[in-house]
Amino acid sequence: MVNPTFARVIVLVLLGIALAAAAPAQDDQAAEPVDPLATAEVYKDRARKLGAKGNVPAAWNAYTKRLDTAAKSDSVSTDTVAALEEEGLRLVNRATYLKEISDGRGNLETLLARYDRALRRVAALTDVTLEGTLTGDPAAERLLDQLERQHLHRQVEIDSLRVENRRLNELAGGRTAAEDSLITALRVEVSSLRRQFWEMELRAGVAEADRSAAETALTRRQQHEQLVNEIVADLGADADVVLAPDGTLTLQVHGLDFGVGSASLAPGQAGLMDKLAAAVGRFPSAAVTVEGHTDDTGSRSANQNLSKRRADTVAGGLERRLQLTEGSVATVGHGPDRPVAPNSTAEGRARNRRIDIVVVPVNAGP
Repeated sequence: MVNPTFARVIVLVLLGIALAAAAPAQDDQAAEPVDPLATAEVYKDRARKLGAKGNVPAAWNAYTKRLDTAAKSDSVSTDTVAALEEEGLRLVNRATYLKEISDGRGNLETLLARYDRALRRVAALTDVTLEGTLTGDPAAERLLDQLERQHLHRQVEIDSLRVENRRLNELAGGRTAAEDSLITALRVEVSSLRRQFWEMELRAGVAEADRSAAETALTRRQQHEQLVNEIVADLGADADVVLAPDGTLTLQVHGLDFGVGSASLAPGQAGLMDKLAAAVGRFPSAAVTVEGHTDDTGSRSANQNLSKRRADTVAGGLERRLQLTEGSVATVGHGPDRPVAPNSTAEGRARNRRIDIVVVPVNAGP
């Protein structure tokens, strides 16, 4: 016969189980935020169990101190978390290694063999030959010495290559300067030969032509040269005046000041512009072209565009002063294509940054 008390206990237990099964599931509590230092704490616990506190006390104390500091901080950066996890795993590995030694699973002979194998693998990867008789610290010292010598040798090679590269760059720059100087000298010589040829033609024409026609041509030329001399005296150092054999006059203006990369004249240029307009005005009905020039600094296309815009600025100033209709003065931008001096020096580049005003007078020639 079943004990009544025991039976009641069984019934109550079964009833509780049934009620628990029938009860509606409670909503889960809100998930607690994940601790970013959880992995680092796991490494700390593993290292402690491996005896890190006694075997590697300095590393243990440093790690636990940094971990405690991070735990007390209001926010921990991802970099700090990653660094702590890396340090913790390293602490675990060191503790594991020392525990194997203390447990007798890694005797000194085995450790020495592993050490030697590691040294020889490093030597093989860096093309260093280690003597077969060396082992342990002597082998490590010899490996370090060979690596330092190898590094020094390569550094010397790198320095030598840098010196040679610098020498080649200087040589290339010198050749460019010499070529620029030669081109300039040849242009000057060609200009001189043209003048001589013009004078020879003039003399031949005078000998063959009618005396009155020759006198007329000579008078016209003298008048033309007189005007040129007056212009030279008026412009002074602000421009070079070049007279071509055919009577074409070129004013190479170096005195105009533009801002860097700008086509606008700087303040204080009105006086020189007045002189240039007066020079052009001495030749009524002449065909006038304003040419813009730059040095070779920067891209060629940008310099051509800038030189054209500067030429347009000067041409507009001449038209206003001479009361000419807009577009009466032609413009062209040559950029860096027509230097008059080497671009290898600051002085040469300054001379190449110029405005040329080309005047072709009516009946200028013989």
